[in-house]
Amino acid sequence: MTVPLKHLLQGVFKNESWKLQLLSEWNSIVGNLADKMRLEKIDGTTLIIGVYQSSWMQELYLLSTVLLKTINQRLKHPYVKRLRFKHATRTKKESIKIPEKKPEVERPPIVLSHKETEALEKLKDQDLKAALHTFLSRCHYQKLSS
Repeated sequence: MTVPLKHLLQGVFKNESWKLQLLSEWNSIVGNLADKMRLEKIDGTTLIIGVYQSSWMQELYLLSTVLLKTINQRLKHPYVKRLRFKHATRTKKESIKIPEKKPEVERPPIVLSHKETEALEKLKDQDLKAALHTFLSRCHYQKLSS
């Protein structure tokens, strides 16, 4: 006989349904911070939270009172009394994928219009002139490719 996992977990957490709620709503409770940390363990009234970077561990420690308040408000009762932070490493599933930089494609030079060339010639700052020339060239390439 098969039993849905939800019913099985409710049996395990009989009088502690707040733990089940915490586990199921963790990502929505912590919001954008979910990619910086994960819930490792619920030890009585203490949450042990794994943090991926030490700089974020310091930030989260400073935000711990706000986190405690948010968690307990969501649970509608002050079940959690303390937060403990520890360093954690990401599993392969959790790892952040950094997009690979595409190699620059050799493009033929773009000829700027007379008006654009005149506007660039009036500029005295050479860095600004080079940046605007690059920008105008990209605009022309996008116009050609669309």
